[in-house]
Amino acid sequence: MSFILPLSATRPGDSARVGRKSAVLADLVAAGSAVPDGFSLTTDALDACLAAAPPPADEPSVVKAHIETMPLPDDLVAELGEALRALGDDPVAVRSSGVAEDLAGQSFAGQYESVLNVRGLAEVVDAIRTCWASGFSERIARYRGDGQATAEVGVLVQRMVPADAAGVAFSCNPVTGDSGEVLVSAVVGLGEGLMAGEQTADEWLVRGDEARVTATAEPSGPTAIDAAQARTVAALALRTAEHYGRPQDIEWAYADGELFLLQARPITTLSGVVREQIPIPVVAPELFSTRDANAVRPWTRLQTSLFLPVFSDVSRYVFQFTTGAVPSASSIGGWVYLSMPQLDAATQLARIEEIAKKLENGEPRRLVQRWNAEWKPAFRARLSALREIDPLEIDDAALLAHLRDMVGFFRELHEVYFQLTGAAVVLLSELGATAKELLGWTPAQTLQLRGGLHGDHMRVAIGIGELARMAAGRPAVRAILEENAPDAVDRLRAADPEFAEALNDYREECCHRTIGFDLTEPTLAEQPGVLLNLIRAQLDEPFDVDRERAALRGRLDATLAEAEEGLAAAGPAGRRRFQLALEGSDLGAPVRDEKVYYAVSLWALLRYALLELGGRLTAAGLTDNAHDVLHLDLETALAALERGADLREQVRIGRGQHTWATAHPGPVFYGRPPTPIEEDPTLPAPSAGALHVAALAQWSMSLWGGGPGGESPAGALRGLAASAGRYTGPARVIRDVTEFGKLRRGDVLVCPETTAQWAVLFPSVGALVTDKGSILSHPAIISREYGVPAVLATGNATSTFADGQVITVDGSAGVVRSTGER
Repeated sequence: MSFILPLSATRPGDSARVGRKSAVLADLVAAGSAVPDGFSLTTDALDACLAAAPPPADEPSVVKAHIETMPLPDDLVAELGEALRALGDDPVAVRSSGVAEDLAGQSFAGQYESVLNVRGLAEVVDAIRTCWASGFSERIARYRGDGQATAEVGVLVQRMVPADAAGVAFSCNPVTGDSGEVLVSAVVGLGEGLMAGEQTADEWLVRGDEARVTATAEPSGPTAIDAAQARTVAALALRTAEHYGRPQDIEWAYADGELFLLQARPITTLSGVVREQIPIPVVAPELFSTRDANAVRPWTRLQTSLFLPVFSDVSRYVFQFTTGAVPSASSIGGWVYLSMPQLDAATQLARIEEIAKKLENGEPRRLVQRWNAEWKPAFRARLSALREIDPLEIDDAALLAHLRDMVGFFRELHEVYFQLTGAAVVLLSELGATAKELLGWTPAQTLQLRGGLHGDHMRVAIGIGELARMAAGRPAVRAILEENAPDAVDRLRAADPEFAEALNDYREECCHRTIGFDLTEPTLAEQPGVLLNLIRAQLDEPFDVDRERAALRGRLDATLAEAEEGLAAAGPAGRRRFQLALEGSDLGAPVRDEKVYYAVSLWALLRYALLELGGRLTAAGLTDNAHDVLHLDLETALAALERGADLREQVRIGRGQHTWATAHPGPVFYGRPPTPIEEDPTLPAPSAGALHVAALAQWSMSLWGGGPGGESPAGALRGLAASAGRYTGPARVIRDVTEFGKLRRGDVLVCPETTAQWAVLFPSVGALVTDKGSILSHPAIISREYGVPAVLATGNATSTFADGQVITVDGSAGVVRSTGER
């Protein structure tokens, strides 16, 4: 029987097995927080040990003394040793994790034991005994109030964070109950002295973008953290509170510039300000439905009413040239699910035959050609015109007309977007199926021919390189960027107006884009500090697009040379067929990120206008703040200024349901997967064209599988081999856009997954490791374009590796190893 559960494999429902602390941290890892990697010793391990070596009596004090010296079974010690080896040679923290700990009614804060900086198996075993014994202490019995001790204690073993600063934060003021204030306490080094009351902390009060010191440990000395770090800690506390729908007390630590979350628990004294959760009735769908893998969080009511009808309608284009399947999207419990109707054999054959005619007529190529010749220039012009309209400067009627115009454009743009998705998929599939037939190539070999680094979206990466090159040659600008002070933009304007003007021009041209398809996330233009960090990351080696394109051309030519022998054997007709397929793939390649670039540019303009509408609703006394508009449905929001009705109750319901959905993600799927379509002997044999379509569909669907190809080797992490090559360098764990500036030239980017918006990082990336992805996902394709070794779909890379940890990425074998260095 195994008594160890990795943190990455722990779920909220495992609380009874591993204790509340471990289950909460595992849940927050899944939510994207930076939590040190580790594993839990389950609560039944102590029962097994006591059964093997019973104490002489049942009194808590006797049991406690017995636990402190009792031997652990050999099989348990061996399992612990294996788990420790997987963590590497760094010291670990061994923490108690009580089943009743960190609950809303009783937090048990400071009641259980923790042992820090533990090295080696023998010391870990001793620390585990200490943690177990603390469950039988008199203070635990007194805290419970029933005079009973508890043996329901798991033990959490994590990599030790070598903290430069640490502390606690309350997501709302625990004294006043003000949910607009975050209190942050910080000390230099480890935070254990603060938790034990042995150290005096710096105290920060954070409200919005303002962070001010209210007390200091050393009146004449520097504070443990600066204002920017205090704001970052406050943001972490607020995200954690949002995740759980109630105020949270968190423990945190900074190490080498990275913020780690060490613990989270409800603030037990604030029952009156807990964010309300309003359950959403869940009706299981009739069709087999899978949760949309691209929706990492539930949509707000406004985004659901805006995007869901469009998404459900235009998703029919994704498979228009392969399987002909017509998925539909729906919201179940606040989360987006995709359903696919089951077809009979006759209907499926008819669809495939129709697709064959479309392919014969060259429809996929015509769609991409129309994008280049007609749609893209028109969309560029419309976005430029819309950007000239300042929502702050127009009256209510003009604002509503502006919004309705953008909503209509939103549907039109996404109609084209998804048509291009289907066209690009089949153009690549043509190359893949041809290479498989003529050359015997695997999909991975074919994808080495995928071109890139061209298209309108490349202006984003090129512009960062130009600004970095400009800044590198100006000592005053460089000094300001490297200092990374909160007032850097103002100081740049005073120190070098020419650079400040270039920076502003880039911001206006390239930064009005949402990071993903999410109206709640700020754009890069709203985060000037992140933009400056991106420039700072390239100061020593600015992006050179000509050099990167030449390197990509060299890799493509080398792959084509490998194909030469097989093409010679295929004869002139086979060579011509291969060349046509390659041209089609090259035609469709730039569209992948170009269409995203234009789509998220419109999302940004919608966000700005909707928040301005929200501000006017608040000014009219109909809501409490501008962001409340995101919890209204679109038509209600658009009609609200004219109707003048109070919207607070609708906001309360919308926000409460969104909070509930965030805390209650639905299952990965509903229902049973559809059974394969049974053959019908009465149907005519499919045409050669239909058989070709089936081959394309089979090839394209094979690309979406992903994940480790077996168990991870000892001391390593296995994933999907996505881009060949081997590279060793320092890991840089980046979970979202706010951390982009951490990356330096040559770092190994470790992240959940990339999207088109992450392309600005790749000029600096030495290798890539992700939690998620497939061989045709964005991180796989862009890593091959830049010649970056990549291992994807590891499952838990972001919680396994730490910033600065030297790792080796083998993109050919799909394995990532730590060297143990920092």
